[in-house]
Amino acid sequence: MPYSVYTSWSLNRDAEPTSFPMYASQLPTPSPDGALIAFIASTQLHIRSARTSDDVEIYDLPSGFDQSCRLVRWYGSRHSGSKCASQRLLLADDARIIIYDVTKSQLYAEITGATTMTKLDDVDFGWTPDEVMIFSDFGFKLQIWSLPTKRAVEVKDPKSITSSYSYRPMTGHLAILTRPAAHDILLIIAPQSQEVLSTSELSTVDARGIEYSPDGNWLAVFDTASAGCRVVILTADGNHFKTYSLPQEESNPGVRRIQWSPTGDHLAIGDCEGNVALLGKNTFTPRLKFFHPRTLEVPNGIVWQEELGPSRSRSYAQAKQPATAPSYESFKATKKRSSGIALMEFNHPRGDLLASTSSDTPSTLWVHSTDSRPGEAITALIHHSPIKALSWHPTVNDLLLVQCAIAEPAVYVWKSDWSEPRILSLPLKAPIEKLEAAWLATDDDSIRLMMSSAEQSAIKQFTHEGEEVIDPVTQMGPEAMFDEGNSFDLSSVHMQADKYPEETPAIGLSTELGYTLDVEDTFHYRHQSKTAT
Repeated sequence: MPYSVYTSWSLNRDAEPTSFPMYASQLPTPSPDGALIAFIASTQLHIRSARTSDDVEIYDLPSGFDQSCRLVRWYGSRHSGSKCASQRLLLADDARIIIYDVTKSQLYAEITGATTMTKLDDVDFGWTPDEVMIFSDFGFKLQIWSLPTKRAVEVKDPKSITSSYSYRPMTGHLAILTRPAAHDILLIIAPQSQEVLSTSELSTVDARGIEYSPDGNWLAVFDTASAGCRVVILTADGNHFKTYSLPQEESNPGVRRIQWSPTGDHLAIGDCEGNVALLGKNTFTPRLKFFHPRTLEVPNGIVWQEELGPSRSRSYAQAKQPATAPSYESFKATKKRSSGIALMEFNHPRGDLLASTSSDTPSTLWVHSTDSRPGEAITALIHHSPIKALSWHPTVNDLLLVQCAIAEPAVYVWKSDWSEPRILSLPLKAPIEKLEAAWLATDDDSIRLMMSSAEQSAIKQFTHEGEEVIDPVTQMGPEAMFDEGNSFDLSSVHMQADKYPEETPAIGLSTELGYTLDVEDTFHYRHQSKTAT
């Protein structure tokens, strides 16, 4: 069974950390509730208030960590529809994972050398802020570290895909896809105890993703595109319920991505021909189907087209219908294209709008209705550059943020009741090679977003009518935040706690401050591990 529990620990006060490569976001990162922003400047980690722009906490980083840090990630609650109250975040570089708890104003824990022989591919918090998930490169293994109990669970051969696991809302059960041999295996793991509750062999050829429904009653697993349009529906405990597939006489293009609506009423299936099918809950039969043709006609809506002014000012203008969407080939892209639905996002919290793009027409956005005008296109937006990201506002139901692949500090915002979409520019220096934007949640009625590059970041506020509020714009300038280099070393695992409050010993062997917990590498102490059968 591809599952082990590590229980052997020893003390080592003089151990040195090892290193591992990390590939992740390197930009200022807002907390899940939007109240705080974490960024690295000089040799310090800054935790800044998104509302006042004042530093809440400043931490001195280990020597050289400001240059080597490759990931800044907040703990985000996986409970569907709830905000995260925790203010814990982790940082990772080539040698270690450092975890801070902002509510305690100090270092919380440190993990180094969590694997040997392979690189680390990704790190994230688990279901709780006391769990850290560490993925090895090439799908070799997943480790789930528990900070309070000092125990590590190893899952062998997890599928090396971005959506290889899913947490069940409300309960925290972990469903993870593995492939130890020639078949896909689904593991259901209990929260806290990390015991394997069930294992089942799937009928998939090569599963590409898994996702729990928002109510936690269903699991959807979609197969590789070469198997055709095929989605397996399972009960919450992993038992087979139904397989959705197209009839043999129909075109069978394969599945590119899936997504549940926030209410769980629909399961959207985006295929490799640029179509989206909406399945109804419980029966999982098709209710609606959306298309993304190159010829755009929106009978009861408007097609908007981006225009560039003489000074490269950007604005939207109504396009005469039928309009023609630019094809993938028109952008002279050198990167190999993946066919089908590229992006697909339901709005929050109602899930009555679906925004989507197709790889065939990468600069064109479609917004369809799933409720009041089911199946009808609300609008279409044509841009000068390919769309790289979509993000609905977490609380304003019909407010959409669109990011295009441009080297300018500008983002596109659409709202259903505006007279026209807006293009917002922020006072960042151009050109910008890597620009990201994110909504910031607020306690009042204001709307705020943050735009960041590797060297600078700014916040902009605007009203529900789309009018910009100029005064609150603030700017941050962490210089040379991250280094692109990486390295790899072989050593043992260490977890260190050295600034804990006496009432909260984070790693827990002792309330004495300044100790290091040392676990030998996987191959050294595998005989001391517990294997679930």
